[in-house]
Amino acid sequence: MHSNQVKAFGTFIKREDVIYRTSAYIQWGESTQSLGACLLLNPGSAILNEDLNAKLHSDGSASGLIQTEDPTMQQLIQIVEEIYNNESNLSGRLYIHNLFNLKHGKNIEAIERFEELCLSGLYTLDESLVPIEELKLYPWILLGWGVENRRRWKNLQRIKEEWIKRISKAGLYSFGKKKEGSNDYYHPCPLKVSDRPIRVKEIISLYKKGVEPQLKQEYKIQRFSIHATKPNLIVEMNELEGIDEHGFGWSRSLGNPENIVIGFSQLGIKDGYKLRAYQYIEGGNGNGIVWAIPSIEELPDPRECNRLEDYFLSPPKPEFALDDFMEVIEGDRSPLSYLQATIAYHELHEYGAMWHGVSWGRDEILPVEKEREISSYEWEMEEEEPKIIEPHFYINNNGNPVVILYTINDIGTVTLNRYEHVFNKDNYTLCVNTKCIATAGAGIIF
Repeated sequence: MHSNQVKAFGTFIKREDVIYRTSAYIQWGESTQSLGACLLLNPGSAILNEDLNAKLHSDGSASGLIQTEDPTMQQLIQIVEEIYNNESNLSGRLYIHNLFNLKHGKNIEAIERFEELCLSGLYTLDESLVPIEELKLYPWILLGWGVENRRRWKNLQRIKEEWIKRISKAGLYSFGKKKEGSNDYYHPCPLKVSDRPIRVKEIISLYKKGVEPQLKQEYKIQRFSIHATKPNLIVEMNELEGIDEHGFGWSRSLGNPENIVIGFSQLGIKDGYKLRAYQYIEGGNGNGIVWAIPSIEELPDPRECNRLEDYFLSPPKPEFALDDFMEVIEGDRSPLSYLQATIAYHELHEYGAMWHGVSWGRDEILPVEKEREISSYEWEMEEEEPKIIEPHFYINNNGNPVVILYTINDIGTVTLNRYEHVFNKDNYTLCVNTKCIATAGAGIIF
């Protein structure tokens, strides 16, 4: 793919005789997939073609082709093509973002005007911001908003901080040539023409040393949306017949715990086995325990069973029950099957839980659908904030399948938790390591 085959697109608006570029991207081929992104200071000299420019001034808005002869565009094109080793079939988009959308060709004048517009209420800081969910679609972002700085530029500092915060929350890999002793990054296109090839080499070197190794590792990681943690098959929730009437203490459960497993498309129960449960009830509280037993057997009355004195509430265990019900869970060994087995594991371990018996039932798997529900908490971090917040799967160095979940639980103290599920190489049995990585004050008491 050569640069003369690349196109650039942008959307512009005119407001109070001021022109803003609200979005822009450089396109290779036909794919809409993100090749990466960049975050610069503000739109400079790139303009629409003559007809669209006329539409902008007459209608107040216009979208379409941007002239790619602009030096910054040419630099960005060269950087992306070198990152992707000048692939002949390169296809996708580089998304161009700015700290602020005011179109102006001179940096200092643009910043001063931006500060004036903010103070007058004609421009708000969030106009340039991108949702975190969108940032998560980018493999990386190149930072290059320039190194000009003045103490009086309060709004410029605020918008930098907000962008950095969002990039961090998205787990997005960022890089750029940083000015020593500051948090600012040199623009990818120096004013001096002879310096431009040098800057490209510097940026490519930073990418290859800092970002590329992390991306290669991440390509081994399978991320999932929050929807993948839900059952994806319709199950008829039939109760079992001929089971004890519920009273106080341990009794045979009316519910069928197999329904949890059957609700997941990639899981099943091994031939010759079934899942059954006992439930403990006292007042409005409930706890349960699930056992895997041979298909030809039935749960005995709990009074006829040995009791596990080392377990909470000393639950009954039939002599023919397996020690771990996960021994009879089977799947297709896909990453999704391990995620589904993770959820089934937790749901089965809390089967029959009510009121004070609930723990996992108050865990909300991240990311929650409404970002403000996370940001509304003031977190006190005990560990570094995770780069990948979504449920994800990988194979560790020992060859074991691993599923990672992050959750928020609000029982007693609001906690941000990391669940690491390490599966056996040969079946779906697993061990779980849980770690609280942040707290956010008092939660609920029930």
